[in-house]
Amino acid sequence: MTIRVGIIGFGLSGRVFHAPFVAHQAGMTLSYICSSSPEKVHQYWPDVAVVSDAEALIQSDDIDLVVITTPNELHYAQAKLALESGKHVLLEKPAVTELEQMEALCRLAREQNRVLSVYQNRRFDGDFLRLKALVETQELGQLKQLESRFDRFRPEVQERWREQPGVGTGIFWDLGPHVMDQALALLGTPDWVQADIGTLREGGSAADTFDVTLAYGKRRVYLGASLFEAGAMRRYNARFDGGSWHCYDLDAQEDALRAGELPGQPDFASTKQRAACYLAPSQHDVTATDEAISAGRYVDFYQQLTVAIQGQGEAPVTLKQACELVYAMTLAEHSARTGERQSWQYQSAF
Repeated sequence: MTIRVGIIGFGLSGRVFHAPFVAHQAGMTLSYICSSSPEKVHQYWPDVAVVSDAEALIQSDDIDLVVITTPNELHYAQAKLALESGKHVLLEKPAVTELEQMEALCRLAREQNRVLSVYQNRRFDGDFLRLKALVETQELGQLKQLESRFDRFRPEVQERWREQPGVGTGIFWDLGPHVMDQALALLGTPDWVQADIGTLREGGSAADTFDVTLAYGKRRVYLGASLFEAGAMRRYNARFDGGSWHCYDLDAQEDALRAGELPGQPDFASTKQRAACYLAPSQHDVTATDEAISAGRYVDFYQQLTVAIQGQGEAPVTLKQACELVYAMTLAEHSARTGERQSWQYQSAF
């Protein structure tokens, strides 16, 4: 069965993170793209049909999967209509910003016997895959503390919807879902959450910095992002009882895609990140470049999604995981508003 795909939206997300992987994926066909700029779409995909009406695309009889990359405030209504129309749905993160909406979509997906998933591509970054392996194999012992950051240097407010007041705007709902989802995927649900979310830029009206602490017994995970980091970004600092692991900069896939590289091409996103293992003093405090880190695998997300739609496996992000992430994000927001630590009390019905 060939899965016929329609993508709604052709901004950065639709153009860079979805269309190339749909076109590359065996078992999928990129049939439609919904955009108000057909000439822009045809610069990249000259043979793909372009429509301007999202509702018409969603209800089309020759679409099986709808990929939604529109602004967050549109996600719930568009996903609901797609599921009601018998379509499988992939929502760009953060999916929705209210737990009740996420649960409603999950129930509808089950009633319709359709796959609903959320695009958490950062689970397939090369750095995160290496960190996950270190935790699972205990190559450096047991993980005690983890710092995971997604910093940038953008001190000036930009004219784009993500930086204006609205549903799911600001850095917390833009980059927060990446680092929060990785933490949940790596360690499960925490005991409690404490957060600080703020706006530091002059003229800013949406959050542009956050720091979140997750507790797992005595173990702590520190998540954060700032738009005032001008130096090299230390993406991870993972501290184990046998050493530590540092990784700098970002997985190469996004830059490669922005530059026009496509999955499947030779040496696609082959640049390795800088990562090093620091061993315990008992081993003479050896510092070693971590050659085990490899290129990321965004292609695996769409491969798993294809398998799930074909009824042969789980979606890359399950309904339970989608609900838990929205709950974690809203719990952190509540902590930031009250200034108090918030205990995890959610039990997903999925």
